[in-house]
Amino acid sequence: MHTKSANNVWFYRYCKFLIAYTVLIIAWGAWVRISGSGAGCGEHWPLCNGKAIPLGDGSKTWVEVSHRYSTAIFGVLIVLLCGFSYRVRSNNNLHRLGAYAVLLFTVFEALIGRSLVTEGLVDQDVSVARAVLMPLHLVNTSLLLFAEVLTMESVRFGTTPTVFQRRTRLLLTSGIVLIIFTLLTTGALASLATHIAPSSNLMEGIHADLNPSSHIAVRLRPLHLVAGFATFLMASLAVVFRPGPLRSFFACPSSRTFSYGLIIMALLGTLTLAFHSPVYLKMAHLITATVLVVLASKVVIELLFYQPLSE
Repeated sequence: MHTKSANNVWFYRYCKFLIAYTVLIIAWGAWVRISGSGAGCGEHWPLCNGKAIPLGDGSKTWVEVSHRYSTAIFGVLIVLLCGFSYRVRSNNNLHRLGAYAVLLFTVFEALIGRSLVTEGLVDQDVSVARAVLMPLHLVNTSLLLFAEVLTMESVRFGTTPTVFQRRTRLLLTSGIVLIIFTLLTTGALASLATHIAPSSNLMEGIHADLNPSSHIAVRLRPLHLVAGFATFLMASLAVVFRPGPLRSFFACPSSRTFSYGLIIMALLGTLTLAFHSPVYLKMAHLITATVLVVLASKVVIELLFYQPLSE
């Protein structure tokens, strides 16, 4: 770590814990949707069925309310992050900027969650509004994770940013962002489609995808398959052949792990499709995607700011 002060080391570890806790919250939020518990608190927010502690209510209510409690704790942790950032010393203020970006995206996340609940865009709701908010929800969560990683890595490296010193790095960064954005948005629609229109076999799912009367999320579901296959192919070719234009990418410490993560996520997606989306594979797919966002954030930060220029 560039700066050896105890405050910097402690802050770095705190950021790492926060990222792990964020992944846990995202996974639990996915379980809320998959288990059909999104309507467990009715249309009440932030209270649950008008109560702070819904004693005597069913299991779905407790799945939902526990998610709300975990996010409330997260809000407190983010406020502490902003306060702790003033005790850190580095050659730039990116850690402080990142901390406030985390706070901003956390507020957006709360507003999106509130809209989903109060507008009834949960469980078996098939409105277009839900099809719009679900991808937005995932993109905002990914931006929150990126801000957390930026906060952590800026303290670790502690150097003055070297933003956009090479066109190649900017192009690589844009490509990574485009890949992640495409996978997230199409994945959110595919997940929603599988939730509201489950199929018992592959052919039934294909017929639903091609049916013009199907929900828009169902008709757009094949886009995620195409995006996933294209990503798998590109990642596999990059790992095997390592073409010259990608030398900056492979100079990043996190690049190989990120590439393997893309391949693993594509394989999990294939298994999920082949076995008709069992719960355990859906959860594994989503958790892998969330970890992949963290890895992608590390690669982007290494490309833009900190990795020694070798071109």
